[in-house]
Amino acid sequence: MSALQLMSERISLRRALLTVGFAFLGAQLAAKLAVDIAGTLITHGTRLHAVSSAGSAESIVASMLASELVLLMAAVAQPLSLALPVRATLGLHGASPEVFAAASVGTVMLGPLGDVLMNAMAQLFPGLTLGVVPALHELAQRLPLWLLWPAFALMPGAAEELLFRGLLQRAAGRSLGAVVLSGVAFALFHVDPVHVAGVLPLGLFLAWVAYRSSTLVTLVAHVVNNSVAILTIHSATLDVGYGTDRELPPSFVALSLGVVAVCVAVVVRGTRAPSEA
Repeated sequence: MSALQLMSERISLRRALLTVGFAFLGAQLAAKLAVDIAGTLITHGTRLHAVSSAGSAESIVASMLASELVLLMAAVAQPLSLALPVRATLGLHGASPEVFAAASVGTVMLGPLGDVLMNAMAQLFPGLTLGVVPALHELAQRLPLWLLWPAFALMPGAAEELLFRGLLQRAAGRSLGAVVLSGVAFALFHVDPVHVAGVLPLGLFLAWVAYRSSTLVTLVAHVVNNSVAILTIHSATLDVGYGTDRELPPSFVALSLGVVAVCVAVVVRGTRAPSEA
């Protein structure tokens, strides 16, 4: 694709930033509305006048799906509103199988580093947390996988990658500055300072992968990462780290970073260095 084509299929950075801001606010409103609607339906449904813990969990799942749907619609609406091709504008082109695999494995293997950072934040600033990670962990333990996967893996992976990598990062240009903007904005989107610290390495890695390859690659990697996370939560052996009562083995952190380094090398070998624009 020529430089002229790339420019013609790029949303302006100002427009992308405004979209991200409004999408964030819209996601909060949609989540609140979904909780209210779900709570009303449960209260007046078969479980008369009693919202159980399961009902509360269903409300939270509804809120998550609603908020992620807003993000997804915001990202897709921008190229559509400008009569631009959605796939090309948001970077939804393919890559070699090894790049998809390396991006997915590398994203998963950054989990231990995120765990270290969350623990460090919690120890250094014990009052600076909203308790989001433990709350989500507890919720995920109580829900079946068939309900967890669309709310915790599929929708977040698709919506957040389309918004932060497909829209924002590509609007900022093909540069390392765009990688930092995308990764930091993605982390800040998670609001809770402890959670922000935990997802920052993942956001920066996904942004770098998108810089080297495409949004489709990072979308798949993000979904794979979240899918592995919910599977480990439901495993008595693998459920360790921040938000649980068992610490992650320190040796696993070094091992995982070694795997990430290999994945980075595979992505570099399987892609061409983009020209900054």
